[in-house]
Amino acid sequence: MTKPALVIADAPGGPHPALYLPSLLDEFEVHVVWLDVEPPASRSARLAALAPVENAGGRLVAVPDPQAVAPMLDELVNATGAAGVLAFSERVVHLAQRVAHAAGLPANPPDVLDALQDKRLQRARLREAGLPTPRVTELRTEQDVRHAMASCAFPAVLKPSVGMGSVATFRVPRAELLESTWSRALALALADTRIAHHQPVMLLEEELVGDVGQAVRGLGDYLSVEALVVAGEFHLLAVSDKLPLSPPFRENGHILPALRREPEYADVVVHVRAAHQALGVRFGATHTEVKLTAAGPRVIEVNGRVGGSVPEQLRLVADYDLPLNLARLCVGRQPRTEVTCGRWSAYLTPQPPQGRHFVEAAPTAEELRATPGIHSVHHVTAAGTVVDSANGTASNLVRVVAAFDSPGELFALASHLAGPPLFKLRPHSTG
Repeated sequence: MTKPALVIADAPGGPHPALYLPSLLDEFEVHVVWLDVEPPASRSARLAALAPVENAGGRLVAVPDPQAVAPMLDELVNATGAAGVLAFSERVVHLAQRVAHAAGLPANPPDVLDALQDKRLQRARLREAGLPTPRVTELRTEQDVRHAMASCAFPAVLKPSVGMGSVATFRVPRAELLESTWSRALALALADTRIAHHQPVMLLEEELVGDVGQAVRGLGDYLSVEALVVAGEFHLLAVSDKLPLSPPFRENGHILPALRREPEYADVVVHVRAAHQALGVRFGATHTEVKLTAAGPRVIEVNGRVGGSVPEQLRLVADYDLPLNLARLCVGRQPRTEVTCGRWSAYLTPQPPQGRHFVEAAPTAEELRATPGIHSVHHVTAAGTVVDSANGTASNLVRVVAAFDSPGELFALASHLAGPPLFKLRPHSTG
């Protein structure tokens, strides 16, 4: 039986090809366009993981410029007669679906992709559908900022319209702090190579205040919902509990499946289904973050991609291959959508204190891999480096995926990773 041709857009930020590629090569004729932007060590590891593509007779094309990804995908789709286009990383997933849609292959239409990527459009669509959403003000100029200082309610949240990893996202407690915070956030957004080419606009949003009654049992006041959308039908894959955030809005990790019982988050799933319908999502994997407020669940954002660690976690706890099932959906085949979890996994990303800090001491990746329960180590901040909370989620000290038979073991590991015995930090000034 002839394998259908599948073109993959690979980039940092999604599951690594070492995780997703083996099962895809068994079922598809795979060709890859990869965004070649990583430092040498990470680049070498990615290239080694992608080498089986060429060994199997597929094409492997490196592209160093994000804006060149779509033309190369289009060229490869036409050259191979591809039946589908697949991507996981937020850097390229919308580009890949645009190419697929233009070629008549399974994908969301461009207007839906716009709403999934741009928070301005997403908030507008949710509001038009009658879903409660925070108030949003666009801050394009200094005049906009001054007007917002006089007319908007504070505290508020400042963020780029197109963002990744909470970069350039700040809580603005008082109006008089907005101007300086806006200048700093805009500079960070325009300097970030992941989003600068999108020319993001800074948004000032009404702060979503979490319900303190929901932040119990060591959990945060928000959840994430993982889904697969097949021909417009929403299929729930899993709900994840989040650990409490570090200021301003930096994630310390999440636990899959949720420790909360299903009745405790049933209204969240209903809310997320309604958000998908409002946005017109008809295809693909989604990762939705939801704040648990005293007035009910509120969408933080709907992302048109898999959660970064979710494919690995679903394999560990449910033996579910999300990349393979998404690939099947991309070529028009029916994916498996039933997921049954038998244990717990956590993606742990402990953050340093707010501000800039010099890392005086840190563990090695080898030491972390030897820690019971840790399945993979994705990042360790090395001794001698400086971490800055302004970099959002990217400021984390480590990124590991772990799995245990009991939630208590996960919490113990999270506490261990964030504790002083592993990392020694001191404040660091730019002067």
